[in-house]
Amino acid sequence: MVRAWVVSAALVCGIALGSWVIRAALRPKPAAAQAGLTSQQQAQVAMLQRRLQQDSTDLGAVLELANFYYDLGRFADAVPLYRRYLAADPGQAEVRIDYAYALFASGAEEAGIAELRRVLERFPDHPIALFNLGVLLAQRGELEAARQSFRELIRLHPTLPISQRAQRALRMLDSLEQSTTTLR
Repeated sequence: MVRAWVVSAALVCGIALGSWVIRAALRPKPAAAQAGLTSQQQAQVAMLQRRLQQDSTDLGAVLELANFYYDLGRFADAVPLYRRYLAADPGQAEVRIDYAYALFASGAEEAGIAELRRVLERFPDHPIALFNLGVLLAQRGELEAARQSFRELIRLHPTLPISQRAQRALRMLDSLEQSTTTLR
C-alpha cells in the first residue's frame, strides 16, 4: 500500500524540479554539480572571489557567485550573496525570486514564502513568482493555497508555457488529494 506521504513527496519533487528547469532555461548558468566542486568550478569561484576582493561593489560578480551556488544546490551559500546584491539593487524581481527559493531551500521556509509574496505585492502578475509560490506552498503541504497560486497564474497568463506546467501541477495536486482520500 502506498502511503500518502510518498505520493506527496513525489508530487513536490516533480513540481520543484519543473520550477528549477524553468528558471534555468530563462537564464543560462554554469553547469551544476551536486557533490563537491570540480576543478573548473573551483576556478570559477576563485575568479569571482578575486573580482570581489578587487572591487567589493562589483554587483555582477556578487550575483554571478550567488547564481553559481544556487545552481550547485548550495542555497545557504547563495542566500547572503543574494541579500548583498538586493541591498544595492532591490528592484530585481527575478533575483528576489531566486533569493526566495534559496531561503526556502536552506531552511528558512517562512522567509522564502514571505519574499515571494513581497514580489507579488509589487508585481502581482509575475508568472514565475506565482508558479514558485505554488511550488513552495505545495512543498509545505498548503495544497489549497498552492492551487490558488497556480490558478491565478493560469488566469493571468493562459498562453505561457509556465501556465501549462501550472495546469500539470494542479492535476498532480488533484491526483494527490484523490490518492490520500483513497488511502484513508
